[in-house]
Amino acid sequence: MAHVLLENEGLPSAGAELRSAAGTRAASGATNMKGNMIVFEGVGKTYGNSIALHNTDLTVREGEFLSLLGPSGSGKSTILNIIAGAIAPTSGRILLNGNDVSTVPPRERGLGMVFQNYALLPHLNVFDNVAFPLRIRGLGKEEVAKRVRNALERVGLVGYEHRKPREMSGGQQQRVGIARCIVYSPSVILMDEPLGALDKKLRDQLQGEIKRLHKDLGTTLVYVTHDQEEALNLSDRVCLMNGGRIAQIGTPDELYFEPVNEFVADFVGESNLIEGTVTAKDTVTTPDGFVLKVRSTEGHAEDSRVKVLVRPEKIAALDGDAAAAAGQNACTGKIAQTSFVGGMTRIELIREGGAPLLVKTISSRAAERMPSGHRMTVSWSANDSVVLKR
Repeated sequence: MAHVLLENEGLPSAGAELRSAAGTRAASGATNMKGNMIVFEGVGKTYGNSIALHNTDLTVREGEFLSLLGPSGSGKSTILNIIAGAIAPTSGRILLNGNDVSTVPPRERGLGMVFQNYALLPHLNVFDNVAFPLRIRGLGKEEVAKRVRNALERVGLVGYEHRKPREMSGGQQQRVGIARCIVYSPSVILMDEPLGALDKKLRDQLQGEIKRLHKDLGTTLVYVTHDQEEALNLSDRVCLMNGGRIAQIGTPDELYFEPVNEFVADFVGESNLIEGTVTAKDTVTTPDGFVLKVRSTEGHAEDSRVKVLVRPEKIAALDGDAAAAAGQNACTGKIAQTSFVGGMTRIELIREGGAPLLVKTISSRAAERMPSGHRMTVSWSANDSVVLKR
C-alpha cells in the first residue's frame, strides 16, 4: 500500500500516518450508525475498464478486529486505501462513526496507520519518532513525555528511547511503528501487512502482542494480510476477498468449518474436495463408487453434482483390523508420500479407485517411518463431510 501523503506543508513523507486536525469533520447527511465504526454502502473502485472493487457493502463494528484476507489483486488493499482516504471510491459512500467521509481528506479522518516497511524517520530516535504525531498536534512537553512512555510500555520498548531505527531489529522497529500509531489514541487503526517482512518466529510473537494490544485498547482495527493463519489467529471476523468481491465474511471458525463455496474451502486451510453425485439426503457417491456419508445434502437435488469438503485433520488412521464406528466413513489406500512438518505429519494417500486423500495426524515416530506404498485405512465422521453450497 502506498503511503498516504499528509496535507501539512513541510512535513516529511516518511512520517505519513493518518491523523485528525481538530477531529473528524462531520459531513452533511451523517447517518446514525451506533455500534458500527466503518460502513461501506455500495462502494466500488474502477480504473478505466478495470474493476479493482465491485460495488461492496461492508460493516466493521466498533472495537472489532477485522482482517482483510485474499490473494494478490483480490481487492483487500483497495478497501484499506479507501478507508484511509488514499484513493477515492468511484461509487458509493463510506461512513466513519456515522459520518460520510467519502470526500474528507485523510488527515481529518482520525485514523492511525501501521505500514509493512515501518515508515520511521531515520534521523530521529525512538522517543522522537513516537512523539512526532503529538508534537505536530501541539501537545505540551509533559503530556508528550507521558503519552510516549505509556505507548512504549505497551509495546515493551521502555529503555530504547534514545536508539535510532538503524540500531534496532525489524521486530523492534515495527513495535516503534505501532507505538507511534497508538500514542494519539486513534478511533480506527489500519495495518497493512505489518508483519510481512519478519521471520516466522518473530511474526508469531508480534501476532500475540497485536492481539493483546487490541484487547487492551478496544480500538477498531482493520488488518490486511495474505497469510491465512495470521488472519484466523488474530481476527474477530475475517473478510475473504476474491476478484474484487467479498467471497465470505465471518468468524475464523465459520470460514474454516462452514465455507460458502469451493474458493473459500480451498483458500482457507488445507482441504480435501471430493466430487460426487447426491444419492440420498445424507449420501454422496463418487465417480469411483465410494459411498460417502455427509452431514446433509439439503439444498441439492438428487443426482446433482456436488463437492464435499473434508478437512485432513478430521481424518484418523484405523489401527490394524479395527472397523469404523457407526456414522463414520472409511476407506483404504496406499501412501504416496509422507511429510514431517513439526507437530503434524501430512500423509498423501491414494484411495482404492485412484483418488487422492490428504490426511494430517499428530506427529509420531511411527507415522514418520511409514513408507510409500504402505496400505492404510482411515475414517472420519459424516458430520465432518460438508457439502459445499453452489
